[in-house]
Amino acid sequence: MTGQSSPPDVAARPVAAVFDLDKTITRQATYIPFLLSVARHKVFKLLYVVPIVGAGLAYKIGLISRGRVKELMLTAILGKASRAEVAAYAEAFVAECVGRGLRPGALRAIAEHRARGHNLILATASFDFYVERLGRELGFDAVIATRSAWDESGRLLGRIDGENCYGAEKLRRLEEALPDLRGSYRVVAYSDSHVDLPLLCWADSGVAVNPSRRLRRRARSGGLDVVDWNEVS
Repeated sequence: MTGQSSPPDVAARPVAAVFDLDKTITRQATYIPFLLSVARHKVFKLLYVVPIVGAGLAYKIGLISRGRVKELMLTAILGKASRAEVAAYAEAFVAECVGRGLRPGALRAIAEHRARGHNLILATASFDFYVERLGRELGFDAVIATRSAWDESGRLLGRIDGENCYGAEKLRRLEEALPDLRGSYRVVAYSDSHVDLPLLCWADSGVAVNPSRRLRRRARSGGLDVVDWNEVS
């Protein structure tokens, strides 16, 4: 599938594979499970679930943006945590995620791209403090994620630094970080969600992974490839 008109020499270029994270590589979204994994280690655990549920409901009925709900949840669970604390929580969560939270087909695809010497890029709306660790664990060459904000003493502020790396913003961040990417590589992009259509259509090849209903409809009409990464073999 060709996302847009490609130069005739595109097939001869090296390959860059851009992977979404949540529900593409992983079986489920990662942000709330990460926060809940942190809450399990805190005193009065159930109290920390309340702001997660409350912020989620406010987003569902349109009172706050997706980015704002992420900030409220983060502030409630990890606000003012030190870098060392956040790193420890991230390390434990990544170990759990890698152990039983990844789609087998995603692991195969990552391994195949790596074996062929392709450039591996992880691009996600999830926060950098655990995504960068997960990206290293999986062998990615670059990670683009929602940036977290910290104060001068190294305490987590519970705010997004910049914009939520979601939808069109994800593609903007990718082009900002790697401006020569599509001109120098044949880009293959993988995602499960229709919100990544800007990325999938920008790439030379776009692949819908276990797609949402909305993305599946667009894949059929737009020529995207569709794959099932839940298959063991």
